Order: sequence, then structure tokens, then C-alpha cells
Amino acid sequence: MRKDELKQLLQKYQNGTLSKEEEQKIEELLESFDVYNEFLNETLHDEGMKESDLTKMMKKAQQKFFFRNTLLVVSFILTIVPLLTMFTFVYYGWGREHNRGNEFIETIQTVSEMTAPNVYVDYDTVDVEIKPFTMTVMTDKYKWMDDKKIYLGKDTYKLFLNDVFAKESNYRAIGYSLHHIGINFIHPKAKYFLPDERTKIESLPRDWPVEIYISLNQSYSLKEINEKFKGYNMTWLALDTGVEEQMRDDLDFIRTPAIGFPYKKVHVDSVFNRSFTDYEEVVKGLELLSKNEKWATQLTEYKDLKMAERLKWIKKHKELKIYGIAMTGTAKDVLSLEKMKEVNVIRLGQINFP
Repeated sequence: MRKDELKQLLQKYQNGTLSKEEEQKIEELLESFDVYNEFLNETLHDEGMKESDLTKMMKKAQQKFFFRNTLLVVSFILTIVPLLTMFTFVYYGWGREHNRGNEFIETIQTVSEMTAPNVYVDYDTVDVEIKPFTMTVMTDKYKWMDDKKIYLGKDTYKLFLNDVFAKESNYRAIGYSLHHIGINFIHPKAKYFLPDERTKIESLPRDWPVEIYISLNQSYSLKEINEKFKGYNMTWLALDTGVEEQMRDDLDFIRTPAIGFPYKKVHVDSVFNRSFTDYEEVVKGLELLSKNEKWATQLTEYKDLKMAERLKWIKKHKELKIYGIAMTGTAKDVLSLEKMKEVNVIRLGQINFP
């Protein structure tokens, strides 16, 4: 009992405002004080104990009390922390291959492959840390530049039970922020104007490797894309899902991203491993992100991914339509695209300085 609480009870006892049970407890407490004072007086009288000795005895008693309580607290921590950690392991690991932890990691990988053009997770370096009630997943990210994997940096995602409560990045200048979002593609039917950046590319040396984002004049089938852009180094395709043509302004693009899929095989454990058709892979990826749309949204900067709506549209049309392409090459290669009538807008991405 704290000192101020005891004072208040004693004041109420003196005023006669306590209940009978409270009065009884106070009287028992006062009796114990009387016994303790009687013991001190007898000790001082019989043994001639000095006041300084009494002070030492009190300090020793206090130290023992503190030490005992500290041991109790430490023992409690040493017991409860392993139990909580074990609970967390079970919480994320229950269900064998399809457990919550694995599904969270798969969602991280797929949302990166479908919402970030030409940005992928290195499946072989994913690291996981489990602490009481939390799971932290650390992933290395890379992109393709001229058939070479370029390391970007590390992203860290922290899950508290079933909610993503933190995202960190060591290669994004301002982390996961709305200000980081860039508008790379524009649907041919969207009511929004996206500035072209061809002049920036023209100012670069012709042999410099660059990444660009091309918005097309209409949506094309995969077969048409392969025919029209044969020989170009395509890395990612922006997918028409019916949502894109409804975009009205830059706020819509900041709220809802362009989505797509890798043009090349990512990894044997990825949805996009090219073990079946592109259509089936895209549907599988959308189904995963639609099922875990809360996670998928929390893992990005966006507010509304519209995954369920997009999945429904794709299943209804039963065909993939492409309205944008991410590709890499030299500035000279990119400028050759200016002659193609299919190319509507060109945006500049990463420049890989020689």
C-alpha cells in the first residue's frame, strides 16, 4: 500500500467514514505497527542498541526486501517471455505449409511483384524474427537492368499478431510515404494527363542503361505485345483490370496503384514461376492478394488496392490485356520507340550510371 493511500484511509478512519470491513483492516494494521514499535523499544532498551545501529538494521531490511522483489520480477520475466514466444510461434506457424507466417511472407512477395514495376523480393535471403506477439520479416529487393539483377536494399515489415504496424526501408529516401509514390503509367481511356519525359532521355549519353515505363495507345493482348515489342528488354507488364480507365486525377493514382506482373520468371516459389499460363498465374496472384487485401494494403503506401474488384473483372474477361510496359535498355534503344504509333507516353525510371 502506498503512503498517500494509507494516509487517506487513516483520515477516513479518524472521521469514522470507513465501512466495518475497512475499519477492521485498519485496526489490524495499527496493531501490527504497535507490535513492531514494541519490539523496537524492547530491543533498544534491553540491548542498548544505538539509533545508528537501528538505522543500519532498517536499511538492511529494505535491501533484502528490494532484492527479494527483484528476484520475483526477474523470475516472472524469465518464465513468461519464453511462454509468450512459444505462443507466438504457434500462432504464426500453425497449419504447416499454409500457416499464417508463410502466407504473410507470400503476400509480401506477391504484392511487390504486382504493385511495384520491376521490383522483386530475393526469395533466398528472406529472414524472419519471432518475438512475443510479433513477427518481423526482412527482405532484400532487386530489379532487372539489362538482364542483370541490381540490388536495391532491404525492406522490413513488422506484424503485431495480425496487423502490419511498421514498414522500414533502407533504400527509399523517404521510406513508405505517399510522397514516394510516382505515377508511371496512364491508361489510354483514363481522364488524366501524364507528362512525357522523352526529352530527359534524349539528354543522356546514348549508351547509358536506363529503365522506362511506356503507356500504350490502347490495351493489347500478350501475343500482340510479344510481336510489337520483340527484341526489347521487357521486365513488367501493366495489367488492364477495368479500374484504370476510371482514374480521373493524380489523387486516384496515389490512392490506387497500377498493377501488373513480371514479364520474366521470378523464382520457383513465386506465383510467377511460369509453370502454367500467364493468365492462371495472374489469377492466382490476385486471389492471394484479394484474400489478404488488408495485409496487402498495409504493406504498400496505397489506401485502396481494389483487388477483389480487379479479380472479378479479370475472371469475367478471361484474357489479359496490357496497357503499359516497363523495360530496360540503353538511351539509344529507348529513343527508337518514338517511331512506334503504339507508344503514347514514356516515363523515365532508374538510370544505371556506368
